Amino acid sequence: MTTPSNPDVDLKWLDGTPPTTTPTGSAFGIPWPQSQIDKTTAITVTAGGKGVPVQTWPMAYWPDGSLKWTGHALAADAGLSSALQLAPGTPVEPTAPVTVTQSSTSITVTTGSFSAKFNTSGTVLINSLSLSGKALAQNGALVVNVQNAPDPELDGPRPTVVATAGRVDSVTVEQKGPVRAVIKVLHLAGATSLRMVHFFIFDGDQNQDFIKGIGLKFTTPLSDELYNRHVRFLTADGGVWGEPVRVVSGLRRDATAPVLTAQFNGQATPALSTWPTSVSSEIDQLAVWADFSLDQLSANAFNVRKRTVAGDKATFIDHAGFGTRASGLGFVGGATGGGVVFALRDFWQGAPRSLDIRNAGGSTSTVTLWAYSPKLHMVYMPPSLLVILSHYLIQQLDLSYEDVGDPDPNPIGVGRSYEATLQLFPATPSRATLAQLAAVHTKVPQIVASPSFYVSRNIFGGRWGLPDTSTSGAAAIEKQKSDLLDFYITDIDQRQFYGFWHYGDVMHTYDQTRHTWRYDVGGFAWDNGELASDLWMWMSFLRTGRADVFRVARAMTRHLSEVDFHHIGPFAGLGSRHNVSHWGDGAKEARISGSTLKRPFYYLTTDELIGDIMDFSLQADQTIMTWDPLRKVFPPPLPIGPGRLRIGPDWTTLAGNWFTKWERTNDPQWLNRLKTGMLDIGGFKFGLFTGNTTAVGWNADTAHLVDEGGEGLGAYDLVMFFGGGEFLMEAMDIITDVPTFDAAWLDFCRLYNASDADKTARYGKTFGSGGFNQLYAKLQAYAGQRLNSDTIKKAAWTSLASSTVGIWAPVAKVGGTDVITPVLEIPNLATNDAAQRSLTEYAVLAIAPEFAPNSLAPILELTTEDQEWDQSTANGEDVAGSLKEKSVQRKRGGWWKKLSGCL
Repeated sequence: MTTPSNPDVDLKWLDGTPPTTTPTGSAFGIPWPQSQIDKTTAITVTAGGKGVPVQTWPMAYWPDGSLKWTGHALAADAGLSSALQLAPGTPVEPTAPVTVTQSSTSITVTTGSFSAKFNTSGTVLINSLSLSGKALAQNGALVVNVQNAPDPELDGPRPTVVATAGRVDSVTVEQKGPVRAVIKVLHLAGATSLRMVHFFIFDGDQNQDFIKGIGLKFTTPLSDELYNRHVRFLTADGGVWGEPVRVVSGLRRDATAPVLTAQFNGQATPALSTWPTSVSSEIDQLAVWADFSLDQLSANAFNVRKRTVAGDKATFIDHAGFGTRASGLGFVGGATGGGVVFALRDFWQGAPRSLDIRNAGGSTSTVTLWAYSPKLHMVYMPPSLLVILSHYLIQQLDLSYEDVGDPDPNPIGVGRSYEATLQLFPATPSRATLAQLAAVHTKVPQIVASPSFYVSRNIFGGRWGLPDTSTSGAAAIEKQKSDLLDFYITDIDQRQFYGFWHYGDVMHTYDQTRHTWRYDVGGFAWDNGELASDLWMWMSFLRTGRADVFRVARAMTRHLSEVDFHHIGPFAGLGSRHNVSHWGDGAKEARISGSTLKRPFYYLTTDELIGDIMDFSLQADQTIMTWDPLRKVFPPPLPIGPGRLRIGPDWTTLAGNWFTKWERTNDPQWLNRLKTGMLDIGGFKFGLFTGNTTAVGWNADTAHLVDEGGEGLGAYDLVMFFGGGEFLMEAMDIITDVPTFDAAWLDFCRLYNASDADKTARYGKTFGSGGFNQLYAKLQAYAGQRLNSDTIKKAAWTSLASSTVGIWAPVAKVGGTDVITPVLEIPNLATNDAAQRSLTEYAVLAIAPEFAPNSLAPILELTTEDQEWDQSTANGEDVAGSLKEKSVQRKRGGWWKKLSGCL
């Protein structure tokens, strides 16, 4: 394996400056050119010119077995420098390496003075967390409260709530040092903390099993005097709510400054014998505050409650503390005996959440981190429209843009994760230390490279580039894209797109009349990543390096891969189309759950859960045999199939799943499935234009496709949306030994926006492509690049400029009696067009920058009146196409939308 000519990689922290601490370490991914390093290549990292411990592992392979992506983990509090560099070389060994020992009943992870012991069976996952041999956290278990009926409105019988505990069936050690250990629980060298990710998948009955709480519970021993025991809760901006279990301030008798100051700061108070006897003689009569709760039941309000040792016989003081957004970090322990800092990530964003501390006045306190708080209403799994849906006719897809029935909505298989950290301290940490921990917990540090580095490595196909301001027209496009990102990012907070199930998603289409998103109108509500809005965010981050875009992309990928994805059950491997309820639409399709759209998150961060979830998508091969995406509008598939799918977006998604698994494992079986379909398509007379809306026969066992005829009868506009075009641009740079498919692929890219004469010359007949020519300009430019044709590249810019759909009027402010509170809006905004036009412009600017326009004056003069909502992709209309194309679309109307499987 050759050494790269310039192997050094300059790294930086996402937010520009290094964090003050990284209690759970840090991890990141780096791409490599083909044939430059392999699994035997040692990697070193320096911070400020000094080597730091790093652990490296393969994440993806090139076809020749060399490494395409590598994952890297730094030890806790390592690399806290603004000058980070990665290069081939011998890494520095950690001073306290991670070791893993296993027995028949447990697994123990040790680094320095810290050890974590996990059980391999039973209901207790975390046996103990110890510091210097002293157990400070024990009996860690996953808890779910299940309610047997909905919450009653006012009267009626009260439902029964059952507290259940997770069962440990198996424990797998995935990595075991020297810098980090992964046991589906993450631990880093030098750390005194544990990072856990719990992924909950719903497998119950939506009409009988109602979730009343999800969380992690553990106990911690307490030995300090009651007045030396402390509770802390931190806000998102570093504020500290901190009180002792027995308060000695505010009394009629003064305990004196040495006592009060020490207690306030969480330090051991002077010996009781030195206190004023007027206080010490009666201290046992003071209240013992044993139970504490912080409840963040909405994104913008939390309150702290506490009650005495009397427990259920005592009343909570509900006004002990309050604020807007809590960090999700707290502490319970003693000034000298130590304790546990505990935290839930994305705390206020994922409300309702709670932190409960019970029995802090006893010898053992119990802490529960509620990822879904039982103090709010239970999770009602049936979608909000379930009763209404039974009365719908499928023709009403035209009215509410909703795919109804077959199947009825069912949440089985959807999931949600939460991330918790537990950190041990030998004494109560200072308020300043806790504030630092809250800061890195609220805005988790991430190591990244520069946009120019990512561009130089041609990752994810390489048909994107740095922002281009070389011409006034290109600069105008870049400003439009930057302004649009700014709006979407601020709109998340403005519109409160938060909540346990919702955080990470945005809305699909705007309702200009009501000045709000169409949150209650069928398929116009939650976006569910419809036209690759997640890919839009990731590409935007890669080309700009914006930290705010990165965090939106992360949250979006997390949501789409969990809530909008059926991981088990009858729809295993498929996702749910956009809807008022995330899983409420009747269209269950692979395009929503595809792996290729999750790759940026996985490779940039090494996120273990996303890696696991991408494997769930492989189930879609077989599930599509049952849930033919065209079952509602086509007769059953021919026996020769024996199933059916569309080349795009169905086969392109499955192919992306196989491609991802192949590059992650270097296992040829996945490449062979991909090539099987490529060879079939390459042999079809009409290539990627085969079939009615690209419908072809499908055999999940063999991965073969069958031409059923019907070319030209439907639209082809969905074929390369949802990331399919980006995937194939990348794949065809790597898979170079299927020339018949490559020719069919280039024909599709070249001819989608081409004339009738060009199509006839190739296929012997012409047909409508389906419109949205401006969005297929990226593939047109790609064809020009591959064919070395400036004419085609120029035509791509012409196609892009032919439509103003996806270019929006400026942000406007609406107030007064028109809205409940003043809002900023972009009139008639549609996320479909925002995402796809942005991705297209990124590609065309990167592929053909020399033909970028010198002026966009006509487009920049766009007014609100020019922006017709029914011309967007959200409604299957495109004013950019030829008059003939528009006429065909209008005649097809709702039938075309149903036939295409619904955007």
